[in-house]
Amino acid sequence: MGLEFLVPVFGILVVLVPIIGITTIFTLRWGLKPFLETLAKELRGSSFDPNAGSHVQIADLSEQIELLAGEVRRLKEA
Repeated sequence: MGLEFLVPVFGILVVLVPIIGITTIFTLRWGLKPFLETLAKELRGSSFDPNAGSHVQIADLSEQIELLAGEVRRLKEA
């Protein structure tokens, strides 16, 4: 068994790889791009803020620090 069986395989791959690439590009261009643009527009319209949670966490941590500082002052006085 020689390498004769690879010639038809590579011949088929030479044709199929560009076809699969072009199909993938067109699918992403006309199928996925409009979906992502619509999703981005809707997220902007709903005033979605991914950093909103961090502001709340910072406020909670600041409040806890103030409470701890007050307790340390009371302990120093005692």
